[in-house]
Amino acid sequence: MLAGICGGVAAYKAIDVVSRLRKAGAEIHVAMSDAAREFVTPLTFGAVSGQPVLTTLFPRDEQAAGDARYPHLYPATRADLFVLMPATADIVAKIARGEGSDLISTCALSLPATCHRVFCPSMNVEMWHQPVVQENVRLLENRGWVRIGPDAGLLACGMEGAGRMSEPAEIADVLLGLRARSRQLAGRRVLIISGPTREHFDPVRYIGNPSTGKMGKALAEEALAAGAEVDFVSGPVAEEHLPRGPRLKVHRVISAQEMLEAARAVYAGADIVVYAAAVADYRPAEYHAEKLPKQTGELVLRLQATPDVSATLNAARRPGQVTIGFALQTHDGLAKAEDKLTRKGLDGIVLNGLDALGGESGTYTFIARSKDGAPAVASWGELGKRACARRILDAAQALL
Repeated sequence: MLAGICGGVAAYKAIDVVSRLRKAGAEIHVAMSDAAREFVTPLTFGAVSGQPVLTTLFPRDEQAAGDARYPHLYPATRADLFVLMPATADIVAKIARGEGSDLISTCALSLPATCHRVFCPSMNVEMWHQPVVQENVRLLENRGWVRIGPDAGLLACGMEGAGRMSEPAEIADVLLGLRARSRQLAGRRVLIISGPTREHFDPVRYIGNPSTGKMGKALAEEALAAGAEVDFVSGPVAEEHLPRGPRLKVHRVISAQEMLEAARAVYAGADIVVYAAAVADYRPAEYHAEKLPKQTGELVLRLQATPDVSATLNAARRPGQVTIGFALQTHDGLAKAEDKLTRKGLDGIVLNGLDALGGESGTYTFIARSKDGAPAVASWGELGKRACARRILDAAQALL
């Protein structure tokens, strides 16, 4: 674990959090901003953590070698959990914008994709309620950061309201819970099918859709953070929308048929299968090896149905496998999702609104098959895709 201590009166509470984490058996490193050292000394955090404390972006010793030469990279690049406390308005804004202008923000940029990210806001009540601060908070949450607090009460400045950093016991409990989550799917294999498909009718033209694969990426990185082995079958997406991390194998495909074949090759070994792809429903009946010239008037294409990836794979389900699907509808969403849940032999299905297509967040409803066979519906509301992915995997893990 790595704790980023920022400049706020509540820095004194972070001492207790670090102490509790160490007593619980965690290896906890501390990085401090210049402002944080105005409130608490590095010596204090060194004593409670049992580790050297990072205080500068550059090494103090010109002869430093190895990890010590790059304090902004190590131990950040190896962290399984990163917590900001107190998370001031300044550091929240820097991280939301992707800045790397000091030790703490640069550490945040160096974290591996599978690292759990947590922030514990603490600031004046008027600062907390500023629209730009709330916008930055939402940006972090949509990117998968877990927020703890703030609490309401009497503030150090004399004002009263929201802005107090949560109590150390609560923060430590959440962090230890996330640490346990990193082993939740250890020894399990997860197959995630993601992205769009392209059904070409000549070398440069195709039928497709605007899916970006962001949800699939979020699912893969959350599964990796939970300790799983992940097979990731993806249609054509931008490189930045592919997951990164250990225990990951990416299978890149173009068409629905290729997606089916790639997924079928690893399907039997998967404990959890999540069908997050936006598979084209139709493909051209005829493929032209050369680019078709533009013609005056209409171009008529004959289309045929693509293979149903989820229904085909689920026909070969083995006992104990858990399968989760997705549904995107423009009307009668709940009824159509419930029909799809039954028709395709899924254990659960996520109904998402059009706002989720290509976005960082969306509105989601989860429908699960209950023990009596009737669908159990849970409205999740608007969530960032990392937060939604976390809930989907929690639901799947509970069914294993």
